[in-house]
Amino acid sequence: MAGFGVLPVLLIPPDRPPRCCRPYHTPHLEDPMYTRILAAIDGSDRADRVIQAVTDLARLTGAAVHVLHAEESEAVYDQVVVLEDDATAHAVVDQALARLRAAGVEADGEVVDVLHEGVPDAVLNRARAINADLIVLGPRHHGRLGALLGGSVSHEIELHTPTSLLLVV
Repeated sequence: MAGFGVLPVLLIPPDRPPRCCRPYHTPHLEDPMYTRILAAIDGSDRADRVIQAVTDLARLTGAAVHVLHAEESEAVYDQVVVLEDDATAHAVVDQALARLRAAGVEADGEVVDVLHEGVPDAVLNRARAINADLIVLGPRHHGRLGALLGGSVSHEIELHTPTSLLLVV
């Protein structure tokens, strides 16, 4: 585990899932570790790894999953430029929900419209609103210059998270 915040951050390498998340069903504990998981996804390959990790955790703990996708826009001078069309954004959530439900996981989801710099706040606000006890996301891998110029969604969430955070790399 690594992290800068008060709460732990787990990093899961893409080539080996954690031992606690084997893809088989185990009896639910009386006091499960997680009851509500927020999966924040984009349309990248990282989203597939996030959904697989969330599926394994939800099956293991009996947690319900809420999938969140930010349909990002960018402010350019006096105009807002949409970075992703509405149909594509909803398709990302629909595909994730189909995978979760096919695995027997209780899941719902939504698309939120937000400016790029507002993505961390959107994730954190949604986690608070649904009383999530775990946020799962796949960090984008910025170089040093990219991190300096654009900031990191996962880093901002890590600094301000109200709950545990799982970063699937």
